[in-house]
Amino acid sequence: MERERATKKRITDVFRFLSNARMSRMLDDEKVRMIQLLRQLKPVAIEVQDAANDAIKTAHDEYPDNQEKAMQIAEQAVQDLLNAEVETDTHILTAEGFKRLVLSNDWTLGQIDEIEQVLVVV
Repeated sequence: MERERATKKRITDVFRFLSNARMSRMLDDEKVRMIQLLRQLKPVAIEVQDAANDAIKTAHDEYPDNQEKAMQIAEQAVQDLLNAEVETDTHILTAEGFKRLVLSNDWTLGQIDEIEQVLVVV
């Protein structure tokens, strides 16, 4: 697998799409790689969710009388986290394997593009 850099936002979005994905048309070895990939992406998605919750709580604790200011600070903290990059081993599918994944699911074109950027070996 090829080492790549991706934002935590992209990793989190792809994790959300893939955690509900069907793999009915995929080959067995592709299915195994997809399961391994989800195991790799899950800690990043959990970290982002936990950090977002903490940022919101902290901002509300610091500015209990100014909800607008608290939300601005929380949003900035979350954006900074989402824009951070991590190194990943996500390019696990050939174009044919990705085609089988797409045919197994009912995604929008935007979702397909996002997933393809993370998964497909170029």
